[in-house]
Amino acid sequence: MPPTPVTHLPAPWFDMDTVKDFPGTYRSQTLGALTVTQAAGARHSVRRDSPWRTGSNEPYLLVIWQRRGTATLVQRGSTLRLVPGDMLVHEAGQPYRLDFEGPFEVTVARIPAAPMRSLCPLIDTLLGVVQNCRQPQVALLTAMADCHAATDYAAMPRAAALHAAEALRQTLAGCALGAVVAEQQRRPSMSQYHLGRIRQYALKRIGDSTLSINELVEALGISAAHIHRLFAGEAQSFSTWLWDTRLKLCHLALRAPECSGQPISQIAYQFGFSHPAHFSRAYRNHFGMTPSAWRAGAPAAADHAATRRR
Repeated sequence: MPPTPVTHLPAPWFDMDTVKDFPGTYRSQTLGALTVTQAAGARHSVRRDSPWRTGSNEPYLLVIWQRRGTATLVQRGSTLRLVPGDMLVHEAGQPYRLDFEGPFEVTVARIPAAPMRSLCPLIDTLLGVVQNCRQPQVALLTAMADCHAATDYAAMPRAAALHAAEALRQTLAGCALGAVVAEQQRRPSMSQYHLGRIRQYALKRIGDSTLSINELVEALGISAAHIHRLFAGEAQSFSTWLWDTRLKLCHLALRAPECSGQPISQIAYQFGFSHPAHFSRAYRNHFGMTPSAWRAGAPAAADHAATRRR
């Protein structure tokens, strides 16, 4: 059943100030910080050259369920195509273009990114990865989103509505965990065991700029050759993964409220960068801007950090 028109709510993910500008029908339910929307219309394009955030400057994740028609999302240099039955998580905090190529119907959940990442650090494994509703955990999340969109939460006690919103967030976390488990099952369990040991040890020592494969050999009793073989089946070598992880942790810390009083050099140092100049160069190469620009509120660059796909 198509959603009924509602004209008093903003539709920022459609790149409009109000729903009155949208050539179709639109219905939205807001539960605390979570918003679930159903929309249907004719051919339409959304282009965001800068991140969309609320007045609190909080970044969001968008979960899109393609119900009818097809859509194409372009973000971080990757192009993803959605057909009916697909689900996709992407970042509203990154520039993107979303094209609906004909008559369409979608459901969209808007979720604050920071609390979601705190609940489930694995959520980023879903970014830019098209999931299909035939997968059991995705089917469950899809059914929950449908129920959210159809329920009159104004008639429910607020506490009950907020519990319902939390259940949807928890189920999304379950989708991320399921995707990681499925990927792990594709690889020999012993290899996964050793890769987990290596990464766990490295994360505990992430602030030590001298951390090396030789140290892993001594601490974990794995030969250097075997470590290289293990990472040969991964998307990145151990060294690339280590520095990439350090940069991402610095990236998050630069805007974390608890780190707001720390100098940039101190943040870099605590994650393993011993030379500020080296950190600045590596950060610019990875994120397309300086650390100080990102900390000051600059939007993320669109051409860096390639989106993962499965």
